[in-house]
Order: sequence, then structure tokens, then C-alpha cells
Amino acid sequence: MEKLTERLFLREFTNQDMDAVAEFRRDPRYLEYYYRPPYTREECVRFVDECIAWSKESPRCKFQLAITDRSNGVLLGDCGVRTESVESRRGDIGYELSPVYWGQGFASEAVRVILQVGFEDLDLDEIEARCVVANERSVQLLHRLGFEETERISLGPGRGGFAARILPERCVFLLNRDKWIEHTHVF
Repeated sequence: MEKLTERLFLREFTNQDMDAVAEFRRDPRYLEYYYRPPYTREECVRFVDECIAWSKESPRCKFQLAITDRSNGVLLGDCGVRTESVESRRGDIGYELSPVYWGQGFASEAVRVILQVGFEDLDLDEIEARCVVANERSVQLLHRLGFEETERISLGPGRGGFAARILPERCVFLLNRDKWIEHTHVF
């Protein structure tokens, strides 16, 4: 899958993206809201490999795309929409940018595209997003895009792959198709 915006080219990951992912995932500013040690090279390789594997699935229900600068091809981060199965009517999104590119509107531009993928290409009824309460930029971005906060999760132990960590207070946001359609006409 490939998507273009005025400034961005969203595309499938390749093995050549690994160094750029590893670089921004070790940046202390990036890690501020992850409450974990820097990602190891092996963890970054697994992430990129997983994104590449998802791109080859058919039918496909997980899309995690590299966000690149349309003018020079530099990797800025990634964003995606995922569902449990191709029959799912609900998905979740995730996005991350290298701190070098924060505050320039790239996340907003990329997330708008990934919402379009979710609601139009995947025909979802609603999309969930989660972020750390302290990450004010992300909270503001989700509000600007029409998401509504539906839940707060208190500080506490993680589950699954995060079971060994104490996770900070998090917000859960939801955007349904009707609200998205209404909101896209504002832009």
C-alpha cells in the first residue's frame, strides 16, 4: 500500500528502514512517554520484520506504514491501523515520529491518511487510539482529529508483552465513522 499527501509518502516498510527506526527509537525525547529503556537493535529488527510480514498477508488486517518525506525519502516515523480480523468492524491506530520532526504537522497529516485507510479501505465503523495522558501533543492531535476520550487507565502493571513494566496513566480515544465523515468536511 502506498499513500501520498502534500508532503508525505506513506509506504510499506523495507529492510533499509531499520537503521532510521533504531535511531529515533533510541532518542531520549522519543522514550519520554514509553517509560522503558532504549529499544535494542534486535527489537527494531523484529518491528520492521513484523511490518514487512503484515504487508504480505492476504487477506490483510494490519497496516503499519513508513512515513517518509515526499521530497527526499527520509523516514520520519510510522503509522498504522490494525484489526483483529478482516471481518472486524473496529480497529486501532498507532503512530510515532522521530522527535526531530515533532511540531511540524507530519503526525496530523499521516494520521488523517491512516484514518481514511481504516474507514474507507477497511470499512471500519470505529477506530480506537491510546496514548499516555502526559503526552499532551498526542492528546491534542487526537482531539483535533475528532476523537473523543472514552476512558482513563490508571498507573499500573502492563499486560502481555508489557507485563514486566508499570505503565503510566493512559487515555483511550474513539472515533466512529459518522463523526469522522462530519469532521473531514471541516477541513
